[in-house]
Amino acid sequence: MPPIGVAFSECKECPEMLSTVSAPGLEIYQVTTDPDSDAHAAAMHSSHALFTPDSTRFVFYRQRGTASGPGKVELTLCEIRDACKLRVLTDEENVRAPILSLDGKFLYYFVDNTAARGGALLFKRIGLEGFKTETLMVIDSPVAGVGRPPRGGYMYDGSSLSQDGKKLSTSASFYTDTDPLFSSLIFDLENLSVCGFQFEPYNWRPFGTYYRGRDPKYFHHLLFGHSHWRSGMKAGEAPSQWYAERADEVGRVTLHVLNDEGVPLAAVPIGDEGEGVDHASWRGGLYEVATHTSSTRTAPHWRGIILSAAPIPCKPEDRYRGARIPGASRTELTRFIKRPDLCHHSWDASGTRLVCDTEGWHNNGPTSYLWIGTVHNDAEPHLVPKHLLHPQSSWTGSYWTESQPALSPDCQTVFFNSDYLCKPGHPQLFCARGFEFP
Repeated sequence: MPPIGVAFSECKECPEMLSTVSAPGLEIYQVTTDPDSDAHAAAMHSSHALFTPDSTRFVFYRQRGTASGPGKVELTLCEIRDACKLRVLTDEENVRAPILSLDGKFLYYFVDNTAARGGALLFKRIGLEGFKTETLMVIDSPVAGVGRPPRGGYMYDGSSLSQDGKKLSTSASFYTDTDPLFSSLIFDLENLSVCGFQFEPYNWRPFGTYYRGRDPKYFHHLLFGHSHWRSGMKAGEAPSQWYAERADEVGRVTLHVLNDEGVPLAAVPIGDEGEGVDHASWRGGLYEVATHTSSTRTAPHWRGIILSAAPIPCKPEDRYRGARIPGASRTELTRFIKRPDLCHHSWDASGTRLVCDTEGWHNNGPTSYLWIGTVHNDAEPHLVPKHLLHPQSSWTGSYWTESQPALSPDCQTVFFNSDYLCKPGHPQLFCARGFEFP
C-alpha cells in the first residue's frame, strides 16, 4: 500500500462498457484495478457527502479480501480532475461511516472497536491537504440519552452532516447479553460531545439523514425510516447472534422526520399495503422525500416507481399510516413511464437531476443498468429518463457488487461499482463522464 496521502494511479479506459447505443461522447473509466483489493462507492444515503463541493474529489472504500466484512478498510481519495489519481487516507481496521466536512477540507470517520468487551468507538478526522489524522473523541462510557456504552461492533455504515456544519448524525450498536439495542447518535462538532436516542430498534439504517437544503428552519431535521421489526438475542449465543422479527401489525416501512433531539416533527405520506418503501432520501435540497417504491397498485404489472412527498405534521396516532395520513399529498415522478425500474438513486442539490440503477437482486444483476433523469416541471413534476450504461455487475455475495451510482455535485461524473471484468464477487470502482441529461 502506498503511504498515506501519496498520489498513485490505476485508472484506465473501459470501452468494454460502451455499446452501439451509448451516447456520443460518453467516456467510461475503471478507476481501480488491483485484483487483490475490492472497491466500493458508498450507498446513496451518504454518497453526495463524499464529493468535495467543487466536484474535484471523491472518497470511496477499498478492502483486501472479502468486501464489507470485518478487517482493514482503506478510505481512498480520487482526484477526479487529475486523471483519477488515488490517495490512501486510512490504514485501520473497522473503519465506518465516513463523511466530508461541508468545505471539503476534512474527512470525518469512525473506528468501531466495540465488538470486543471494553472496546471503544473512535471518532476521527483527516485533513485533505496535509493528510494529518486526529482522534477527536473516544466513546467507551455510557452515552447520554442511551445509558450504555457502545458495544457489539455493528455500527451502521453511514453518517450525515447538518447544513450549518454543527451536527453529525450516525448510529452504533449498544448490546447487552440480552438486548441488541441500536441507537442514533448525534455529535456536536463545536463542543465535541455526543448524545443519542432510539427510534429504529432494528439495524435497518438506524441513523437519520439531515435535510440537504439551504432553509435554516430545516437544518436540524432528520429523515428516518421505521422498519417495524424488532431484534433479540438467540438464547445461549454470543452477543453477535441476534435475530429480527416483525414487531407489530404494521409490518412495513414508514418514513418520519425528527429533530436531532429525537422529537418527532412530521411523517412522510408514503408506504401502505401493496406499496413497499426502500432507499428513501431527501430529494436533493428540497424539503421533499423521494423513495424507490415497488408498486403493484398503479398497473396490472409490477412497476418500480419513484414517489416524492413533503413531510407533513400529524397526530401521533397517524404517524404510521403512510399514504393514509390525513392531508397526504405526493407525486409519482415516474407516472409517464409504463414500466419504470430503479433501486438506488442519487440526486443533485436542485432535486431535478438524478442517476439510478435498476434492481439486480434475485439473480438479475447482469441485467441491471444505469439511467439518468431530469424532473420536468410542466403541469406537474415528472421524470424524463435516459439510458446511461450497463455495468454488468453480478449483485452477488457482498452488497459491494450492487452498482449504487453516485452523482457529483456538478452533475458531470457518475461513480459506480461493478465486478464485470474483475474476479466475480470482487468489485472495482468505475466512473462515467461526457453524458448529457435529458
